[in-house]
Amino acid sequence: MQKAKSELRKIIKSRLAALSREQFIAAGEFAANQLPLTPGWNTFRSVLAFISMKDEIDTRPIMETILNDGKLLFIPEIEGEDLVFYQTGQNNGSTGNPALALKPTDFPALVITPGLAFDRCFNRLGRGRSFYDRFFTALDGEGRDYSALGLCMDCQLVEKIPVDTWDKKVNILLTESGFIKIPLSSLLQIPFQFQKKVFL
Repeated sequence: MQKAKSELRKIIKSRLAALSREQFIAAGEFAANQLPLTPGWNTFRSVLAFISMKDEIDTRPIMETILNDGKLLFIPEIEGEDLVFYQTGQNNGSTGNPALALKPTDFPALVITPGLAFDRCFNRLGRGRSFYDRFFTALDGEGRDYSALGLCMDCQLVEKIPVDTWDKKVNILLTESGFIKIPLSSLLQIPFQFQKKVFL
């Protein structure tokens, strides 16, 4: 399993390396315009985003859209083995539980989620340290109301991602071509805890 994931990571990194910086910037501008069309957008009090790396869709315009729409914007920091989200400009130190850096009143929330690869059943392949998997597990453990939006380039979509039992799905995908929604035929294959968050 880990060998298959490692090989897929190499393939996707090679695809991303072939793209220009302009393509990532253009994809970011497109995603920023599409974001308010996310199903349930008006119900989200907060949006958890991330600062993009050079081989990721540019998230600067996305963060501008979030703030301009009056939503709370949270950005992650790595603290030990955890990914902890803090409201922009309000890092007050670790809380000990990565889900609890956000208050119950910050939810419902949309979690804009990076990844190296995704498939059309909304499986996600990260960079290998399981930060988001643990974060989603923590949110689920606290009963927080959230949806995860995978953000990627079209070249990061693959037919099937090898998954472990701890790997978490996203609920919807957004690429430079638009939203990708889950096919009805895949609903029965999704664990129950995710079915209630699926957008059709």
